[in-house]
Amino acid sequence: MPKFRQKYGQFVVEGRKAVEEVFHSGWQVEGIWATQEFADRHAPGYPFQLMSEEENKKCTAFDTAPGVMALVNMPKYEGLRKDMPFILALDGINDPGNMGTIIRLADWFGLTQIVASPDSVDAFNPKCLAATMGSFLRVAVVYAPLDTVASGKTVYGAYLHGENVHGLVVAPNSMLLIGSESHGIREAAAKLVTHPITIPGKGQAESLNAGMATAILLDNLLR
Repeated sequence: MPKFRQKYGQFVVEGRKAVEEVFHSGWQVEGIWATQEFADRHAPGYPFQLMSEEENKKCTAFDTAPGVMALVNMPKYEGLRKDMPFILALDGINDPGNMGTIIRLADWFGLTQIVASPDSVDAFNPKCLAATMGSFLRVAVVYAPLDTVASGKTVYGAYLHGENVHGLVVAPNSMLLIGSESHGIREAAAKLVTHPITIPGKGQAESLNAGMATAILLDNLLR
């Protein structure tokens, strides 16, 4: 693709909604490329360069190329905020779809920051960005050791067994800790948990994925 060279400190956004939102966000967009088919169908209201279908297929991170992509400079976040009354924290979330869903959920519930263990998936992964449906513009994912934010907080840990989250009144100055579907909350992070909680179920499903569990827990804790 002509002039398309991703550098350190830049990321690629793909898809009609994500590209449109990032263009209007005030973030620095280095360039936007779209196929003729995409341009004819959607008549984008932003400047772009044409790319061929073949170029799009070579550059896309998806099985089906969405037809439009933008090269964006990464924003400079203020840094980790430890003084927030409620913190959502993630331990080893490695699936980009789950990470994107959780970012979108945080945006829905008015959270502007997520703290993730350093080995969690990159929030600027193209599949993660697509799953956020634009919420990546409003929620900062800060990668830091989880013990740096857990001190002095009531830490609710999501487990298959624990206190029923239904009717639980969230404590002030608290944190919700979510583990991955495959490993759950790992041993080191488990030591931070002061209150194991669970979502009661009645069926035979082994577990919920991290995105689904986060949605239910946030709804109960932040309502």
